[in-house]
Amino acid sequence: MNRLSANKVVRWLVTGFIGALLVACYQLSGYLDQQLLNYKHFFYSQATFYRNSLSPSSCEAQNDKKFIILYWTKYYDYSKDFGNAGLGGKPFSHCGDNSGCLTTTDRGLLNDSDAVVFHARSINLSDLPQPGWRRPHQHFIFFEIESPAHVYKFQDLLFRNYFNRTMTYRRDSDVVYLETHGRVRCINSSTSCLDFPLASKSNIQNVFDPTDHFPINLTLKNQTAAWFVSNCHSDGVGGSRREFLVRNLSQFIPVDIYGGCATEESKKCPNRPVCNPMLSQYYRFYFCFENSLCPDYVTEKCYRPLAYDTVPVVYGGSDYSLYFPAGSYINAMDFDSPESLANYLKKLMTDDELYLSYFRWRRKYVVDLAPKDSWCQLCQMLRDPETKDKTYDIASWWSGETINQTCSLSPPKSLVFT
Repeated sequence: MNRLSANKVVRWLVTGFIGALLVACYQLSGYLDQQLLNYKHFFYSQATFYRNSLSPSSCEAQNDKKFIILYWTKYYDYSKDFGNAGLGGKPFSHCGDNSGCLTTTDRGLLNDSDAVVFHARSINLSDLPQPGWRRPHQHFIFFEIESPAHVYKFQDLLFRNYFNRTMTYRRDSDVVYLETHGRVRCINSSTSCLDFPLASKSNIQNVFDPTDHFPINLTLKNQTAAWFVSNCHSDGVGGSRREFLVRNLSQFIPVDIYGGCATEESKKCPNRPVCNPMLSQYYRFYFCFENSLCPDYVTEKCYRPLAYDTVPVVYGGSDYSLYFPAGSYINAMDFDSPESLANYLKKLMTDDELYLSYFRWRRKYVVDLAPKDSWCQLCQMLRDPETKDKTYDIASWWSGETINQTCSLSPPKSLVFT
């Protein structure tokens, strides 16, 4: 009898232990599932809807909601955070306390994303959301920093009306992205100073005192021109043939070539920032020659000399008056031959007063080598309930495939003759 009672007690204890274990496992499983769910839907939980109609109360909610921006592609072969732009709120950390936007690489949040960013040069046709997947509220953003002459032409029918926003260096983009290029901005905003690039020709005249000489140390600045370049050949289709212009100029003035195309090992300069101060100390001119002649394609090579007390000699397809203050640069296109350009540079080598006049702009302006405001502009566009719907035939807009060429395919023979 005692043995039977003992067996019952053991069975009861075992059954109770197993039951408690099952309950614990169930609770643990539910906890883990909830944590995964919380992680997966972190963005989703903050994305309140109000997508189809806006009432006064929903406008207030619009200010509180988090807008999700999905990086669909990588930025070249860099890390998944889009070339160190960052994830979460990092790209908008300088936009104010309540930017209202978050970035992610989680493709599972495609349907919940307000914007999807595609780096044009990294696009794989077999790895894209179908055009029909874009929801009415979503922005599929064409992102690119290189010129159309060197980026896929997007003639595939898939891209007809695929993108409905653009984020490039071009001034007619929905968001003008200059972080990798640079810009010139006012030191103090005033009616006589406008930030560059300008949206259009300005009536404001930058009048500088002709007797005012911005302090530049010319003691060792006796070298004529430097050119940093790593892409040694630009003579293909759409290329500017800039190397021929440099060769032609070299017949009249000394030109020191640095970077990957340098013939001397000491001038390879693998660490570019370390070499920049050399411009300020020794050289009077820097060749800012673009690899293609495309509108608005003004790259970092033009802002580097401005930041380091050197006068840029520009050669490209842009209207540089929209990007730089008058009297801050020399445009090769203004000369009828390499010799005439070289003769003017020779004059500036000996006429210090005339040379120093190219720095008067420094009284009003400063160079920003990596402006960060484009991500703030993107977030503001998403948050703005007045943002209008639109679509792009991207082949037409980007490279003029169906309308007209956006880039010049005929470099001036007077400058780049062989």
